[in-house]
Formats: sequence, structure tokens, C-alpha cells
Amino acid sequence: MKQIDLFNIKLNHIRIFLLAVETGSFSKTAAELHVTQPMVTKTIQTLEKELDLILFLRDKGKLLLTPAGRELYVQWSNLLQYFENSIEDASSQQEGVMSRFVVGVGYLMPTDHLERLRKAYRSLAENIKVHFESRPQSTAWDRLRNGEVDIIMVSGHILPDEKPSDIDWCILQESDLAVFVSKENPLSRKEEITFADLREEEFIVFSSDTDSRYMQLLNHLSSEAGFTPRISCYVPDESSFAINLWMNNGIVLADQAMLMDDTGIKCFPLEGRGNHLYLAWRIPKEVQRRFELKKVTDAIIEAFS
Repeated sequence: MKQIDLFNIKLNHIRIFLLAVETGSFSKTAAELHVTQPMVTKTIQTLEKELDLILFLRDKGKLLLTPAGRELYVQWSNLLQYFENSIEDASSQQEGVMSRFVVGVGYLMPTDHLERLRKAYRSLAENIKVHFESRPQSTAWDRLRNGEVDIIMVSGHILPDEKPSDIDWCILQESDLAVFVSKENPLSRKEEITFADLREEEFIVFSSDTDSRYMQLLNHLSSEAGFTPRISCYVPDESSFAINLWMNNGIVLADQAMLMDDTGIKCFPLEGRGNHLYLAWRIPKEVQRRFELKKVTDAIIEAFS
């Protein structure tokens, strides 16, 4: 492994890399940062050279994140978030801000959801701060129970069958399960499908140790349709769904509401198979903090109504 000189890696390098991952395009990254595309390309090339890592691959005009790039994205997005949080926390202490809440969301967040969260955030009083953290959806429940986050937005299958006394939740947005297919897959030419149509398809799935309830759901639906699902590959998080869909490595069963925006993927909703997007939160013991948390959850619920 090459010896890395951390002083050669600037926060701006990290910022450009993270935005390139999120936009999936160097040109979109440049436009958002009001810089030139060659500058973004050069920054990524410099970063790859300094780290001795390949972070992106190009396939038919698409920008694909490598496993090394995905690992850096997970770690660095949290690093940058913690850095920003520390500055906001220090400012909050100076300004006398009352409370800070952390909202956990998954890696794949539709633009519409981001806009709604922004609306909710802007409606809050200045004495309440909210930070957002992206992690694999499969880890959200444990992070809520362990106190790492105060609120989570998750698909219904993530939640347990019984609600603990210190947790509450509600349906944030009604939605059906759906099957996502690359438009390179002949299946995409159909107008609609049933689950029985997937008998010969291979599924991209979470591993059982990542999300056991996901496999239970897939096996249940497949059993109802009279077949055992064929597995193409096991992935650690929902962002890996996307890259494997782009590569036409199989199909994905997921919540329709959580699909990333992508014109190369076709979505087949499974009507009557409600999974829904949920908002869940840990109930604070302190009365004042409980009151402030309610303001945050009410704002998010209102933004999605």
C-alpha cells in the first residue's frame, strides 16, 4: 500500500468527490459548484493518484463508483458531516441553541424526498437544529435503538412487528413494493408484470446478515408465486443495488418510494403490496426535548402530506 501524505488531501477534494458520487456526473458536480468540468476531473484524478485508488469507472457514459470509492464515500460523508456538525454545535453553544436532532436516511434518496426534507428543515425555529446522516437502510433500526440517531426514514420491512415502548412511528408516504429492472433487460419491454413473471430472473439482494427481514420478504413473495428466487449477487447496501442494476447484473425488489432517479432503470410497481415509507423516532425522557422532537417530526410529516 502506498504511503499517504494526508496534508496533500484537502477538504475541497473530499467535497468534490462526495458531490460527484451523489450527482453521478462530473458535469453536474461542476455546475453545482460553479466551476469547470476539467477542474472537477483534475481534482478526482489528483485524489486517485494521491490515494493510489481507482474511485470511478465509466460505462456507456455513466459514472460508476468502484468498491474502493463506495467505501471512501461511506467513511468520508460521515467524516465531513461530523466536521460540519462540530462547527454547528460550537456555534449553537455560542448562540444558545436549545437542541440538535439527527435524522438517519438511506443512501438512495429521491430528489422529491430531499426537497420535502429541505422544506421541513426550513420551517423549524432557529433554536432547533437538525442534521442528516446517510447510512445503509438496513442499519437504521439498530442506530435508532442505540441512540446514534433520533429519527429514521425507512421502508416498512425494516421495522419490527411490535413497537417498543420507547419508540414511535407512522407512515410517512404510502407506496407499494416494486421490481426494478435495467432497460437492457428484455423484461423492461413489458408494460406490467406479476411476481410469477420473475421465475427465471436473478435477484440482486441484501445478504441475510445485512438485512434478514429483506430475504424473508423476498422468499415469501416468491413462495406465493410458486418458485424459489435465483440470486445473482449479495450486496451490503442499497447503493450497491443501483450499480448492479446499471450493469444489468439482475433485478431488484425494493420500495417504490425509495428509488433513485435514473432513466436507465424501469420500475414495475407491485400493486397491493404496500411496504410504505415510515418515519420512526426515539421518545426522549426529558419533557422539553420531547416537545422539540415533536416539532421536528410534525414538520417532516407535514412536508410529506
